[in-house]
This record gives sequence, structure tokens and C-alpha cells, in this order.
Amino acid sequence: MTRLIVLLLFLTMTICGAAYAAEATPNDVYAQAVRIQQEVELFKRHYQLTGKIEAQALQNVTWKPEYAWVRGYIILLKLGKFRRIHDLPYIEPPGIEPVLEMSPNQLWEMTQRILSEINILKYFLDVPGQAPAQLRVSGKKPIDVYNKLTEVSLMLDLLNGATTPGEVYSEAMRINDEVNQLLRHLGIFEHAVPPARRVNLQPGDALQAIFALLGEIQRIQRAYGILPMEFKVYNKGENTVSDEVLMMVELAVTEFQRIKFHVGMTRNITPPSIYTEHKQPDDVVLLLGYITDKLQEIKYLQ
Repeated sequence: MTRLIVLLLFLTMTICGAAYAAEATPNDVYAQAVRIQQEVELFKRHYQLTGKIEAQALQNVTWKPEYAWVRGYIILLKLGKFRRIHDLPYIEPPGIEPVLEMSPNQLWEMTQRILSEINILKYFLDVPGQAPAQLRVSGKKPIDVYNKLTEVSLMLDLLNGATTPGEVYSEAMRINDEVNQLLRHLGIFEHAVPPARRVNLQPGDALQAIFALLGEIQRIQRAYGILPMEFKVYNKGENTVSDEVLMMVELAVTEFQRIKFHVGMTRNITPPSIYTEHKQPDDVVLLLGYITDKLQEIKYLQ
């Protein structure tokens, strides 16, 4: 009888907790992002790295939680790279079903996955130390979370080395798979062919190629009545590095989810990436150009 009473009390608390669960706020998520940064500092100290990062904070822009989620995804990619460097099995970052608007709860979940992975790495690699107690913050917005996670992402480059064109290519292949699935869903037969290969290209050329692809995604969004976001702040021209191209690739993946949601592909999660080496910006530009041509096949929308 006592066990039955305890069970009923537990169920009552669970139901009430679900009914009145608190929504995470940007302040909550920012505090977790700071904790992630403090944990990464422990890795820098352990491996005696003294390098500094130069992070350019975005200001006065309207930013959604999903774009900070993208930064979290990239951090997990880089933690996976760190695993490979230290002969640990790679773990694929999680995907998420398409949504039109992401809540801070999903972003908070992402920070917890990052912290869990960091704790696992600390255990296996004997990295000592603990981050300080959780910081209390106020007045934070999604753009503040994004900027803090950008700092963390750049700090991981001190541990791993810079993002490579091969890593960008691997993630761009995820868009290729997404577009193929959308074309099949819409019943569109693909006639696109890869564009002519250009050589001796730079990351800046790959950035322009992803902007062209994003332009096609935005064209389709407008046709479906979806308000596109503006990403000109990322157009850095000749000063672009591969890490910035990677970010734009992931933003394109994120924007593509809104199209998938609109056409009913709500249970379709973006496929995982396949590890690729020995690629150059030439290869990235060729692939992105091919994907862009595929999207141009979508002329008449249902």
C-alpha cells in the first residue's frame, strides 16, 4: 500500500510538473553557454594552449534561437573532431525534426548535450578541474547566446586546428541529400548537371556559392509565404575562412527546414554527414553550384 501511495505521488508530481514546466529563457541558455566556455578553458589549460581568439560579435541584428542552435551543432562537430584527434570514436551530432520556429528550450537542450560530451571527454582524457558555479545573468537575447557560442567554437579551433574544406564539403553533402529528398517528395524529376569545374578557388568563392544557394532557398520560401532572413552580415568577401563558410552551410540547412515543414516533411531529419578528406574550395564550389541548379528545378510550387 505504501509503495502504491509513493507511486501515485510520483505520477501526480510528474503530471503537474509537465503541466507547469518552465520555459527556458535566453538568460538561462546564455548562462549555460558561459559554462561551456569555462569548461573549454580547462582543456586549453590542460594542453597548455595560450592562443587567443578574435571573435567579432554580431550586433543590432534580429536573430532566432535556431541560429544559436546551429552554433551548438558546429561545436559538437568540433568536439567530434577532437575525439578523432585523440583516437576516440566519432559521435554524430543530433539532428532535429523541421520546425518553423525554435523555442529556447531546444537551444537549452543543445547546451546540455554539449556539456555532457565535454564531461565524457574530460573523463577519458583525464582533464582536471570543474567550471565555477552557474552564472546568474539578465537582459540577454538570442544574439548574445549566438555570440558566446561563436567564441566557444573559435576556442575549439585552438585545440583542433582550423576548419578544412573537407569538413565544409561533408556538411554541404547534407544539403544535397536534403534537396534530393525534397525533389522526390514534390515529384520533380531532376535535370540538373554539375557546373563546369573552376580551379584555384578560395574560401571566399565558396562563400559566394553558398549565398547563391541560399538565394534559391529564399526564393522558394517567398513562394510559400515564408519570410526569409537576411544574412549579409556574413558576406566577408576575400577575407573569408572555411569556418565562416561552414557556418553559412549550416544556416542554409536550417533555413531549408522551414521549407520541409511547409511541404509536410515534418518527420524528415537531415541525414548525417559522411567524413570527407582531401577536398579544396574548388570541390565545395562545384558541389554547391550543383545543389543550386537542382533547386532551380522547383518552378511551380503546390
